[in-house]
Amino acid sequence: MTSFEDFPMIEVKKMNETEVRLFALLFNLLREPKGISFQKFRNIMPRFYKNEDIESDRKKLYRDLNQLKSLGFNIKVAQFGYQSEDYFPYYLEKESIDRTLKFTKEELEYLSRVLFATEPSQEGISLSQKLFSHHLDLIPKFAKQPKENIELDDTPDSSHTEKILQAIKDKRALTIQYGFEEKERTIEPYRLVRKNTTDFYLLAYDRGKKSLRRFILPKITVKKESKEEFQSNLKITKEDLNFHPLLLSKHPEIEIPIQIHPEYEDRWKLFLEGASFEKVENEYRVRTTNQNALFQFFVLSPEALVVTSEDWKKTFQSYTKHWEDLYQFV
Repeated sequence: MTSFEDFPMIEVKKMNETEVRLFALLFNLLREPKGISFQKFRNIMPRFYKNEDIESDRKKLYRDLNQLKSLGFNIKVAQFGYQSEDYFPYYLEKESIDRTLKFTKEELEYLSRVLFATEPSQEGISLSQKLFSHHLDLIPKFAKQPKENIELDDTPDSSHTEKILQAIKDKRALTIQYGFEEKERTIEPYRLVRKNTTDFYLLAYDRGKKSLRRFILPKITVKKESKEEFQSNLKITKEDLNFHPLLLSKHPEIEIPIQIHPEYEDRWKLFLEGASFEKVENEYRVRTTNQNALFQFFVLSPEALVVTSEDWKKTFQSYTKHWEDLYQFV
């Protein structure tokens, strides 16, 4: 029968000051999955990081975090676009299972013979480029240069854009299919609008909806070019060209008072550019028909919010709680 003595115990010794500090640091990182900034560490761990010399505390925290990294804990710094470690949260990243396929040399040689036993298809060439990206010497010599005359079925069709531009110039209606919709639409294209750097939208009057609509350009397929002139006679306003999410019509217009931390004010002003607001002393009064558009800014920068109305505060807390509950299932 096995006795207790068959399993020697690890010798228990009292933790020294450094070990206590590292343990407390790790415990707090585990308790706060969203991360902890340097300033917050100073507030919640004043015993270790609340000296008069702030630079000394900063260096001590760096050393401690690197010590935890050397012990195998994957500590990261959240990148939210604000270059200051005082507000950047450090967080402990959950380890993920390595799902990368790994092949032996013999397996890759066998795959190369199978792939190129016959004339390779375009799919076969694409697959081989991924499988043999670091082992190109295993691809048969005759297959290293794919034929140049292979025609791709999914070559982007620029003719739709050309037809739209011509219709804008001639002020002629178009019959289009939008995205995966089966029903065709007849539109009167007015103007192309570029949002950000790569997203293009078409402002067009939809005869079926009887209103001005925005269409994402790559989702438009021109089915028929009409010789009909425009039935509408619209004047494009600045509001039509403003794509700010706060101006999307989701509910009646409301005004939300918000005070912002000074460190985040430049980024806040950039976010509000194009929206309707006024600043009275230290308070921004934001007028919006889509209050949910504010959520993204404060989810990424929660420290930016100083004061707001109780109603919007409850709405925001309800939103974050909803997503927190959803992430419990991930």
